[in-house]
Amino acid sequence: MLANEPTLQSPVRAPGETPQRPLPTAMPDGVPVVGGRVTLEALEAEHIRRVLGFARNLDEAARTLGIDPATLYRKRQKLGLR
Repeated sequence: MLANEPTLQSPVRAPGETPQRPLPTAMPDGVPVVGGRVTLEALEAEHIRRVLGFARNLDEAARTLGIDPATLYRKRQKLGLR
């Protein structure tokens, strides 16, 4: 990388290296934190929930997520999203 600024430190830790502070699992409002101690299923559910919140319909939500509408339907059922 070419830059006149000091190089950035990588947030990636070596295997076995402990973080300097505990990783959060969720924000105070319960929303999972990306990069925190949270499952992919919880992150996926939150992302789908947010996309469904701004999409005009399920087809648009499925296009935004890059999945087939039938897949979105199944994921909604599995995750308990309406």
